Amino acid sequence: MQRVIISDDHAMLSMMFKIWFQQLGLDVEVLATPTTGKATIEAVRLHKPDVLIQDMMLSDMDGVYIIQEIRKEFPALKIFAMSAKPAYAKGALDAGANGCLLKEDHPQVIQQALGWDTTQGTWISPLLQEKIYTASNYLRRYDFTQSELNVLRLAHLPNTEIAEALDLSEGTVRNVFTTLYQKLGTTVRADLADLAHNILLLNPSPDA
Repeated sequence: MQRVIISDDHAMLSMMFKIWFQQLGLDVEVLATPTTGKATIEAVRLHKPDVLIQDMMLSDMDGVYIIQEIRKEFPALKIFAMSAKPAYAKGALDAGANGCLLKEDHPQVIQQALGWDTTQGTWISPLLQEKIYTASNYLRRYDFTQSELNVLRLAHLPNTEIAEALDLSEGTVRNVFTTLYQKLGTTVRADLADLAHNILLLNPSPDA
């Protein structure tokens, strides 16, 4: 039997996981369903599970920090990062997650994750792999400069905040956006933000 902790701030999702485990006939015991980072770390210390399924954005901590903290104490724990935003996958893996899945993944994909042998490397859900492949194609197609990628990542923010975050002048930020509009054939700022976060999978956090 695999002993699992599901860390997510939406109790309904954790409940759905339990139902899926039962429907799939998995030999899984859900030990706890914490909804905050602090409670997650405490639950892992208390129960010492075989698997942690970790949401990447809780109310008090982000998933990267939680994974880093837990990995320090439990190097052998199987950790799967879970998010509605594919852009968070790289940060989760860098923090020490063994794999990544999306909240929109089919229940059988979660079954695959639980059965993964971590000695074989990193596990990534097929849907996330497809999104990563698409992002790679876009990056090759448009050959973005690093400055363009930096600005694209923050395209959802006002120019003043982008300039401050990247230590640039507002004029430079406007010039980069002009180049991006021309390169991508759009004049809509929201299109750039959507491309950055949902297709190129750039982390939207200013601190990334």
